[in-house]
Amino acid sequence: MLKNNIQKIYSFVVLIALFFSVNISLKAAVTVPDLKADDAAMMEKAKEGMDVFKANCTACHAVDRKVIGPALADVWSRWDTEENLIAWVKNSQSLIKSGHPYANKIFNDNAKSVMQAFPTLSDDQIKNIFIYVKGKQAGIDPGAPAGGAATTATGDTAGTTETKSNSNVILIGLFVLLLVLAVVLFNITNKLNRVVSESKGETVSETSFKPAIKKLTSIAIIIVVILLIFNIAKGAIDLGRSQGYAPEQPIRFSHALHVGQNKIECQYCHTGVEKSKHASIPGTQICMNCHKYVQEGPKYGKDEIKKIYAYSGWDPDEGKFVRAPKNIEWVKIHNLPDHVYFNHSQHVKVGKIECQTCHGKIEEMEVVEQFAPLSMGWCINCHRETKVQFADNNYYSVFEKYHDEIKKGKRADVTVEDIGGTECQKCHY
Repeated sequence: MLKNNIQKIYSFVVLIALFFSVNISLKAAVTVPDLKADDAAMMEKAKEGMDVFKANCTACHAVDRKVIGPALADVWSRWDTEENLIAWVKNSQSLIKSGHPYANKIFNDNAKSVMQAFPTLSDDQIKNIFIYVKGKQAGIDPGAPAGGAATTATGDTAGTTETKSNSNVILIGLFVLLLVLAVVLFNITNKLNRVVSESKGETVSETSFKPAIKKLTSIAIIIVVILLIFNIAKGAIDLGRSQGYAPEQPIRFSHALHVGQNKIECQYCHTGVEKSKHASIPGTQICMNCHKYVQEGPKYGKDEIKKIYAYSGWDPDEGKFVRAPKNIEWVKIHNLPDHVYFNHSQHVKVGKIECQTCHGKIEEMEVVEQFAPLSMGWCINCHRETKVQFADNNYYSVFEKYHDEIKKGKRADVTVEDIGGTECQKCHY
């Protein structure tokens, strides 16, 4: 009876350990309530937070990317107490001088830029800012019309990714710790059971519990090995690709404004896309075709355009170039492994592929991010499904067999796979 009860207790402990290993989440010292679109009171707080944010914070901060100061996404999770976070917003220098370690870390990590003090903001106003920020992260826009679609913030996810990565490491550590605890408890219960049995004069074999311990240990080792293999395989498959990657750029350039609103063709700036392997990054001379005359924008005013002038050497007051131009060091977003060959002209000029096929709805992106996974499987699936545009395309005139089959009605269409698009050497020669 005792043995059965002890085993039940042990099983319960193991189940609890496994439950927590899967479902445990790290609780930050500072918590911000979730924003729900159907919660009128919370939406009102978020709207007030949005108004305060836009009036006081947008010059230096964005929700999803670094501007002058760091991105505000999940910022509360990095503070020890709510009081210190509010104190930081009201007067950061006072908190720094008090010796607060994280306040000093932020100050040093951001080149000791002094954050403007906001002593007139109330505690509730500051809390509402973070309710708005958290809602924005979740795709809830309190400023959207009632019943309108919420917009999901896009941008630099490095901070969020880092938080998730750290959480995963800690969760794995907790899982291992709980597993070790389970083994120890199993061993203790077995020894207690043996003591009780011996006190009753029952004979207990020294090795009666060893098979169970060995079995549990073997299961644990198998689980750890499977997890390691899975992580190694996933890392090898990814090969450094980062779907959703949206790095900070030297100039805040809105594709939604230029492509979506002003209808500028992609090829106007990316001049190599129809004649080269590379799409090419526009030089300052292309920017200056318009910005000699357009000196103030509807989104960022004059600040970002001044950066273009600094790179191009243009003096807007004198109306001429006064310095040699410098290249704008744009950060590349879409990266393929070195052993992969990809030609833009082959896809755009010959294949008649729209830019949005691989890059997503670029005309709607305020901040460009990597839309597609760019994995080998993704490319091969596209080659298997995409039909080649044979009509009025001299590039494919050499495929006489397919042309004849189409004329005779034996074939309705030709895919990229039919013309060798899935052969290894096409991309890996």
